[in-house]
Amino acid sequence: MSERIYPIFHQGKKIYFSDWTNLKTPEQALKVMHETSDFVIKLGQKELLEIIDVKGSFATNETLKALKEINGRVKQYSKKKAFVGLSNAQRVILNTINLFSGTNIVGFDDLESAKDWLVK
Repeated sequence: MSERIYPIFHQGKKIYFSDWTNLKTPEQALKVMHETSDFVIKLGQKELLEIIDVKGSFATNETLKALKEINGRVKQYSKKKAFVGLSNAQRVILNTINLFSGTNIVGFDDLESAKDWLVK
């Protein structure tokens, strides 16, 4: 398991937390994004609960394209997925990704709200 991907528990349920914080270059972002998707696919579990923290990270056209592609590959494994630490611009991007990939990733301002939503 990666230092950036690890299980946390909330109300007795396992949630996989992915730390995508402070990724400042496309190379950093792509590395972590692929690391996360490879982990999810290798894990092979259905019905995963996931939180991805993107605080302080930036998106480029290259990373957005990769995120859409990766999301399509891993959505079959996710029951629910939440992003935290989103800027207003990132929320717009998330809505666009949801629209084009057919997913329902929800953005939250804080980790506790995301965890509560995931375990409902």
